[in-house]
Amino acid sequence: MNRNIPRAILLAVAMLAFATAAMAGSSDAREGQKYFERYCASCHGVTGVGDGPVAKSLAKRPANLRLLADKYGSPLPATKLAELIDGRDAVRAHGTATMPVWGERLYAKGAGENGEAGISETIRKIVAYLDTIQDRRQAMR
Repeated sequence: MNRNIPRAILLAVAMLAFATAAMAGSSDAREGQKYFERYCASCHGVTGVGDGPVAKSLAKRPANLRLLADKYGSPLPATKLAELIDGRDAVRAHGTATMPVWGERLYAKGAGENGEAGISETIRKIVAYLDTIQDRRQAMR
């Protein structure tokens, strides 16, 4: 019996699991892009650099979301970004902590709990998308 066969099977299973996770992640990112365009692009711009049509009317320019990895690392921390997006960690341009611009639509029930349970599905997908548009050249400095 060849001892390499079990190792080869394990390697194949691991590669399949990785490919499945990558496909799920890319699906989340594609859906996240749609949510981003619906909820975020008016301020942050279609490309995420902070140049949306509403940006000029704001007292403070919206953040360049392509540079989030510079501040928060890579992959992006979904829990931290969820707190910023849904208002638990107030961002002045988003409105008050209790009512961000998009209100309860993006707020997760159970938010405030630690971990993924406090992240709405929509925000998780937006963060997956944001992770794909990071300017990695800047983040690697």
